[in-house]
Amino acid sequence: MKKEELKRMRNYKAGKWSIFLLSSILCLISFPGWGRADALTLDEAVRVALANNREILVAMEKIKEARQRVREAKAGYLPTVDLSGTYTRLSEVPSMSIPDYGSIEVGKADNYMSKLTFSQPLYTSGSLNYANKGASLYYQKSEEDLRNVQSKVTLEVKKAFYTYLLAEENVEVTEAALDQSRRHLAIVEGLFKVGVVSKFDLLRTRVEVANLKPDLIQARNNLRLSRESLANLLSLSSTSLKLEGELSFEPLKISLEVAIARALKERSDLKNLKLQKEMSEVAVKLTEVQNRPRLALIGNYQYQNPSGGEDEWGEDWNLNLVLSIPLFDGWANRARVAQRRSQIKQIDLSLRGLEAGIDLEIKKAFWDLEASEERIYAQEKNIEQAEEALSIADVRYKSGAITNLEVLDAQLALTRVRVGYLKALYDHNVARAELEKAMK
Repeated sequence: MKKEELKRMRNYKAGKWSIFLLSSILCLISFPGWGRADALTLDEAVRVALANNREILVAMEKIKEARQRVREAKAGYLPTVDLSGTYTRLSEVPSMSIPDYGSIEVGKADNYMSKLTFSQPLYTSGSLNYANKGASLYYQKSEEDLRNVQSKVTLEVKKAFYTYLLAEENVEVTEAALDQSRRHLAIVEGLFKVGVVSKFDLLRTRVEVANLKPDLIQARNNLRLSRESLANLLSLSSTSLKLEGELSFEPLKISLEVAIARALKERSDLKNLKLQKEMSEVAVKLTEVQNRPRLALIGNYQYQNPSGGEDEWGEDWNLNLVLSIPLFDGWANRARVAQRRSQIKQIDLSLRGLEAGIDLEIKKAFWDLEASEERIYAQEKNIEQAEEALSIADVRYKSGAITNLEVLDAQLALTRVRVGYLKALYDHNVARAELEKAMK
């Protein structure tokens, strides 16, 4: 008996361990980060933002709303069927008095009736067609709204991502400058001990090292802030956010004319405004036909008690062709048409203004991109020259050929050139992102 109990206990523990192991494996497989690196690339950051951004989610809901508008407009072609029922209790039953016979009731105190009504539009002077076209255009406009929001969010993420990379590079440059200054300070301290340099040189070098420390603190703080801003944009925790990427350089491969032509063809906000114009034109036609004839088929079926003067259920039906011709509305419809036409003119003016704005936006991004390219090429050469100048200055200072101040100037020049190079790379990446956005 004890052996059987021991065997059951072993089987029970083995079963629990198997379940735990299987559950652990399933949890690892289903974990969102399983199968990919922890660090986010730029493309992954954009995908996260597009999936989590609230403005994009609102735009998606508007597309769903627009889809239901299309269904609602199509329903206008179909018949409507209504069922109603009434119960009436009379306080006094109607009666009539007949000489020599007395009073005779001509109704009942309790009255019941159910009614089925059928209505099918036959001719609407085109109003149903215009309503459906308007709903379809609104759906297309909602899709363009979503594209516009996605493009805007993508640009915001790219800018925040590049800002983080710039802050990260600035920290490295400042740390390198501080290390260089400390190495030079060690040389100056050694020369001071043997009486080769003055105390002024020693103090001046220590001040330079001390001045770089606040710069490094500020650079690290900027890095934290940029990480926090990007995490907030992605709706992620900044503590676990890791990024992977660098400020790259890709020479411009498109002409200004091609960029402008593509923007005027592809821009979602421009398409949106053109769709608004089409919707307004449809609205004009829809308003114009409101004063046109309409024809509908309407049928009724009634089932009631009493019926025919008898205390019993009876049925009755009728079928009607209803023609409606508006004759006079005080010129209200004419005023509505004039309003719609004025709206079209307003959109035409907005279109011309938007096209001019797009032209300027493309040119600015294009020229910024060109300028940043030239700055990058120039700063690359400057870095080489500044590094060589600092190396020469270190050697000459050790030999006593130049002053300490000249070495410090060479260090400062190298730091400035490196920071300028990083800023040129940042401006290049941002200008490229703005040009890409301006063409969508």
